[in-house]
Amino acid sequence: MRWGCCGDLERFEAIESAGYDFIESPVRVLCVDEPPKSAESYRSAVLGSRLNAEAFNVFLPGTLPIIGPDVDSSALNTHVQTIVDRVSDLGAEIIVLGSGGARGIPEGWDPHEGRKQFLAFCNLAADITGPAGITIVIEPLVKRACNYIHTIAEGRDLADAVGRSKVSTLADLYHMQMNEDPIEVLGEYAPHLMHVHVPVPRVPGRVEHDLDFDHSTFLAQLKHAGYKGRISVEDNGKNFADFDQEAGPVLTHLKKLWETV
Repeated sequence: MRWGCCGDLERFEAIESAGYDFIESPVRVLCVDEPPKSAESYRSAVLGSRLNAEAFNVFLPGTLPIIGPDVDSSALNTHVQTIVDRVSDLGAEIIVLGSGGARGIPEGWDPHEGRKQFLAFCNLAADITGPAGITIVIEPLVKRACNYIHTIAEGRDLADAVGRSKVSTLADLYHMQMNEDPIEVLGEYAPHLMHVHVPVPRVPGRVEHDLDFDHSTFLAQLKHAGYKGRISVEDNGKNFADFDQEAGPVLTHLKKLWETV
């Protein structure tokens, strides 16, 4: 099991000091729309650290749709190639395909055509990421963020339809619970997962917030189903009050949960 935390350069040192195994950053830290020079600070931090950038998220900006009438395959190809060129030597093995602004189905657009376009993008991207050893994982998102792909079953169905070893799906406790996707389905899908996200848990005396997520049941389902991949902490609700002080206790808490469930 490898534990990671989502963050950018600002949180890099705290994530490393807290003892996480890897950092998961949005691809914007590599300034995809800028010259490679603007990514040097992030690259230098990773290459000079024990902390690999094993996962990246926010694969696509909303300005690069993959569904609808405005899909630009050439621009998408360039975007994906640029990302792979910049992450491949940083230890990247996972790119998360959430990107609700890019994958939403426009009003009035044929859902069946939208599915074909989504699959076409996955194939286009996998042609580039696959040879670099990077797996694309389809992320089910909370309904208010995107109108397409809300459950692990839907994500897995699309990954199966692509039919490539370097296209898979992930489970995110935050999105699952907000969408009422039953945690119990993990028993069926955990063997097929390539990545996992969990929201910031409550840690008595350190992290207090109003959202009550069932980390224990979630982790138990994963563990008992044999999941041995990566788990990243993602602060969807901005529940870290003091990240530098709380990142370590959160990791300790999650590791203890994993051992006891």
